[in-house]
Amino acid sequence: MLLKARIETKLCKAFAPSSLIVEDESHLHVNHGNYHPNGGSHFRVRIVSLAFRGHSRIERHQKVYNCLEKELKEGVHALCLKTLCPEEVEPGELA
Repeated sequence: MLLKARIETKLCKAFAPSSLIVEDESHLHVNHGNYHPNGGSHFRVRIVSLAFRGHSRIERHQKVYNCLEKELKEGVHALCLKTLCPEEVEPGELA
């Protein structure tokens, strides 16, 4: 399974998101730390889930890092996270 798909699967299982976008942005980090020409080193994740309700941004990020602990140890160099509750989604923004 591709790393992106594995990340999506794990996040869906852990957080049952109403919206999830996982983008491999490795191509934007050529000549940057831990860059891999085949991708899989730098990801941008936008996740909307009820599981984040009542948690600070730091706690939300920690939950995602814990969920993806194996991937972070096996080569994911960077995660850019946007973690939201459904009520935090702006009108016109993807829910």
